[in-house]
Amino acid sequence: MTSHQKSPVKIRLARPKQTRRMLTRSRVIRYGLRNLTRNAWLTIAATAVMTVTLLIILATVVMSQMLSSTVVKLRDNIDVSIYFDPKTDDDTLRNLAGKMQLVENVKGVTISNSQSEYDKFVEENKNDRNLIKTIADIEINFPAVMHVKINDLNNVQPIRNMVEEDPQYQKWIYTRRQPTYAGDQQQTINTIASWADLAQRGGLTAAAVFLIISILVIFNTIRMAIFSRREEIEMMKLVGADKSFIRGPFLIEAAIYGILAALIATALGFAAFAWLTPRLSNYGVMVDSVQEMMVSWWWVVLAAMIAIGVAIGYVSARLSARRYLKWEVFHN
Repeated sequence: MTSHQKSPVKIRLARPKQTRRMLTRSRVIRYGLRNLTRNAWLTIAATAVMTVTLLIILATVVMSQMLSSTVVKLRDNIDVSIYFDPKTDDDTLRNLAGKMQLVENVKGVTISNSQSEYDKFVEENKNDRNLIKTIADIEINFPAVMHVKINDLNNVQPIRNMVEEDPQYQKWIYTRRQPTYAGDQQQTINTIASWADLAQRGGLTAAAVFLIISILVIFNTIRMAIFSRREEIEMMKLVGADKSFIRGPFLIEAAIYGILAALIATALGFAAFAWLTPRLSNYGVMVDSVQEMMVSWWWVVLAAMIAIGVAIGYVSARLSARRYLKWEVFHN
């Protein structure tokens, strides 16, 4: 090349704006993933605390739903039982039921004659042949029964008035067995309902406490990460990196805490629920609706847990970065 010839000019084409954004995002994500391994113990501690928080939240929701379903089921199963003379014929029972159907607060009425009650007793005790033989030998006659479903368990007075004042009821009523007006059953239901409310309040309180602890742990984890990398951050600032680029890896790091914690908490929650389901069912706790929801909509539960975990991590990291990622910090 001669001296009078010009050297070729190299032209550097600017990258498209969209490409630069994609590269920036990929770097932020890569730096965030790398940050997890720099302080392994802090990562484990933050993930563990958040796992406990999410597990308590999941348990609170599941237990509240199960206890609420149990209370509703018990209320639906409770009725007023009125007993009539075994000789009461079907026409009379239907007439009595028609009268009761018109009484205030009555939702529904079913009747069962003496023979039906005997057949039901035999079916329920079919394995105890001696008991069935004894009943047959002494010729015990079972009373006919009317089951009255009511809307308000605390208002049985209209039904009581019908039984005690109507002449036809007084004629056929079975005097050896008094009607059951659901007093003791109502007390049982109220007790279970109070347990459900207590469990819900206790779960929400525990979840709130651990939520605060999780935020504080992640807050301090990100703060320590910022100060341990202050020289690196200072270099990034000097070459023109903006705050969002510097802050991004810490937000990604905290979000990953939430994702890991959500996966672990969901797995533990489902395993615990599968182990407890048959045991709770034996005690009369309604688990069917919750079980069906968790089996059919497991992905919704997992997505909700991940969303909560990411939200906790993001808010914690955002607060920490806002307070400690100040330019003047790096000049101290």
